[in-house]
Amino acid sequence: MTTPTVVSFSFDVGNGPVELAVRSLAPLNDDQWHRVSAERNVKEAVLQLDQQYREVRPAPSQGHTRLELYSQLYVGAAGGQKGFLGCIRSLKMNGVTLDLEERAKVTPGVKPGCSGHCTSYGMYCRNGGKCIEKYNGYSCDCTSTAYDGTFCTKDVGGFFEAGTLVKYNFMPENTAAVASKDTKGLSRNVAPEGNLTREDLAFSFSTSSAPSILVYISSRTQDYMAVVLRHNGTLQIRYNLGGLQEPFTIDVDQRNLANGQPHTVNITRVDRNIQLQGVPGRLLAPGSSIQPLGTAVQSHQRHHHLPWDLIPALWAAGILWDRR
Repeated sequence: MTTPTVVSFSFDVGNGPVELAVRSLAPLNDDQWHRVSAERNVKEAVLQLDQQYREVRPAPSQGHTRLELYSQLYVGAAGGQKGFLGCIRSLKMNGVTLDLEERAKVTPGVKPGCSGHCTSYGMYCRNGGKCIEKYNGYSCDCTSTAYDGTFCTKDVGGFFEAGTLVKYNFMPENTAAVASKDTKGLSRNVAPEGNLTREDLAFSFSTSSAPSILVYISSRTQDYMAVVLRHNGTLQIRYNLGGLQEPFTIDVDQRNLANGQPHTVNITRVDRNIQLQGVPGRLLAPGSSIQPLGTAVQSHQRHHHLPWDLIPALWAAGILWDRR
């Protein structure tokens, strides 16, 4: 590897050095497995990477047809170059498999064994967590689960009874967190990130009750964003962001999601663009859609207010207040 995206194959058969190189569109130092094949015969030299990138060079008209190999074979480094940091397996030369594991046992700084950690330990990523290969280990990606922790075993969810809520103050006043008896909720101060132009919201939910408010984000201005289930259980995003004259809504899914099954929501807002993503087979079709805020497209409908049946719950929670 000459750069994070380039693999080269060079040789000299008596008429000067020849070098082939292939370039990957993505970095190769990504802790994922990659396969390299380099071949030189009497007709041509071929370098191939991941069965996708390939370069072919005709053999020189002059020079030796066979390499006269009287020196040693170096794997991982040679000639004072910067050494390779990672794992090499299935090394073959002229069809003969070289046992790197046995040689690693007697070589300082090289550890034996490189079969892929997820093959042996992937089952420790629980609750749908995804095993991610590392060159010297593995990790569990819990992004698409309702769990957290090293092995996706820490439940970070909560069961809400009727009339209860949890409230986070991202820009708190100089007051301590207090519990509200009227709303049966907890107000908790959270250190602000200082970025008011972007939100990344992701959560999973399961309910058999509709209509209901899943998430409501308000501010000290007229701006807000709400994720709600309508009377028929369909999911809707309602927002008034960036000084819009009228609030807008996005009907995300026309199915009844108040069916007691788990569903996942992923929302990203950057300035006036909102991006919706869903887990395939659960909430949205695979992929994502970007809707510009304030653009009158078919999926947007104007609403001057949140539905009256949802306002009392927000008012009781202290989320809505009289701005007159």
